Amino acid sequence: MTNTTRTCLIGCLLGSLAAPAFAEGGDDVPPVTTAPDGEFAVMRGVQGPAGMVSARVLLDINLSDGLAGKPISLAPDLYYSVTDKLQFGLLHEGPMGWQTRPGPGICFSGKNDGCPKVYDNVGFDVMYGLAFGDFHLSAHGSLFVNSFDTGSTSVAVGLAGKAHLSERVAVFFDPKIAIAVSERDSGNDDALYIPVELEYQVAPRTAVKLLTGLLGGFTNFGDNYQIPLGVGLVQNLNKHFDLGARFSFDNLLGSQVDGGPGRADARSLAILLNIRS
Repeated sequence: MTNTTRTCLIGCLLGSLAAPAFAEGGDDVPPVTTAPDGEFAVMRGVQGPAGMVSARVLLDINLSDGLAGKPISLAPDLYYSVTDKLQFGLLHEGPMGWQTRPGPGICFSGKNDGCPKVYDNVGFDVMYGLAFGDFHLSAHGSLFVNSFDTGSTSVAVGLAGKAHLSERVAVFFDPKIAIAVSERDSGNDDALYIPVELEYQVAPRTAVKLLTGLLGGFTNFGDNYQIPLGVGLVQNLNKHFDLGARFSFDNLLGSQVDGGPGRADARSLAILLNIRS
C-alpha cells in the first residue's frame, strides 16, 4: 500500500462534514429529534432559534501531494440568533463553508509553508429563515474580506437549505454567487459556490456524511471550475458539543490543467468542534 493510498484511507475514515451546529427550536422552529443522551444531528435545520450562541471551530490541514501541512490553519465561525428567523455570524471559512481549503483564519505554517500572513481575512454573515419543517430554507448573505493586506472584498448572496428526506437522511445545500467588490483588476473574480452535503444518521449520536459541490470564478469558468469530494463522520458528545473531521479530495471531479496536479493530488483534512449554548 502506497503512502498516498494509506493517507487517503485514514482520511476517509476520519472525514466528516457538518453544517453549523444548531440546537432545538423556538416558536417558529420545529424541535430537533432527540435520542437518549444526544441529538439526531441530521434533523437540525440551517440556523438556530432565538438567543442561541454557537460556534464551529475547524483545524484545517493541507494533505496535498508534496504539500502536507503547508498550510495549517484554525478557522472559528461564530453565530448568534437574534430571533427564530434572524441570525448573524462572524466567519473565517470562505464561501464553501468547511469545505474551504486550508489557509483562512489563523494560519500557523509561516510564509514559506503557505501562510503569507498569520491573520488576513474575516467574514460577516446573515441568515433570514423563510421556511421550517421538513424543508428548511433561509436567505443567506455574507461579506468576505478576503485579504486585509490587499483590501480584496466580495459580497455573496444566495439561499441555504436543508431537505429532511426521512428521520435519518437529509440533504444540505448553500448555493451562492460572490460578487467582487474591490481588486477586480487584481484577480478578485465574481464566482459561484455550491456546497452540498448528503447526511445519514447511522446511530443516535453518529452521522456519516458525503460532501461535494461546485465552485469557480466566472472568468473562464469552464477551465477553472472545481468539484470536491469528501466523506466523514460527526460524533455528538452531548447537547452542547459535536466532534468530527472531514477528509476531501479538493478537486477530484473538476476541470484539470494540462500538466498540472492529478485529480487526487489536492487533498485536505479538517478537524471539527461544534459548540452550542
